[in-house]
Amino acid sequence: MSGKNILIIGGTSGIGRALAECYLTLGCVVGVSGRRQALLDELKRGNPQRVFTYAADITALSCADTINRAHEDMGKIDIIIICSGIGEINSSLQPAPELDTVKTNVLGFTDAAVVAYNYFEKNLPQRGGQGALVGISSIASFRGSDLAPSYYASKAYVSNYLEGLRKKALKNKLNLKVCTIIPGFVDTAMAKGVGGKEGLFWVAPTDKAARQIARAIEKGKPVAYITKRWRLIAWILKILPDFVYNKI
Repeated sequence: MSGKNILIIGGTSGIGRALAECYLTLGCVVGVSGRRQALLDELKRGNPQRVFTYAADITALSCADTINRAHEDMGKIDIIIICSGIGEINSSLQPAPELDTVKTNVLGFTDAAVVAYNYFEKNLPQRGGQGALVGISSIASFRGSDLAPSYYASKAYVSNYLEGLRKKALKNKLNLKVCTIIPGFVDTAMAKGVGGKEGLFWVAPTDKAARQIARAIEKGKPVAYITKRWRLIAWILKILPDFVYNKI
């Protein structure tokens, strides 16, 4: 793993920040984009030689600029991880939170995924080697929610979009691993916002989640549950009858 160049889109906090720190401990060069300049500066100060930062809002649909700058700074990018995402309880179904979630988790994610895939399609054949494109979905992707409709739906979109890119890479014989990360509860502000503190169980610390994600990427897994026990919950959600699920 040492010597690889990683770009984390949405890496100023939560899983993205933990991944940046994880990859730094593994000896990688890390590029991080995010909206909060102060947090980017903090990360840069801790590792000035191996961290490149890019102030960017994924909803501005400007990931092409971020990826181009990261390529210029690092020379190449081996792994691109899309971590940007928001979610909150919206039981009263106010329009603004729903639309904000779609702008980030669907439109912003799509822009990042398209640009990242095209980057690898252009550059991998020229330099050889293997690339990885990674997106953070959620256990929420398996069903709908009355409390956070757009969040659950947006994560289903992320999972299906990544599956489409995985199929595309295989058909085009592109040496690119497309990995869908499906976390359960991770100890971040967003998990508390969507799940509610009283609804959290099997909560993984962010550093543990990051280590497991990094291992899954290194192994080239198409889908990885974080932590592994959430595979059981996914299976239950898939088979649970509607009349039971609707009572939850």
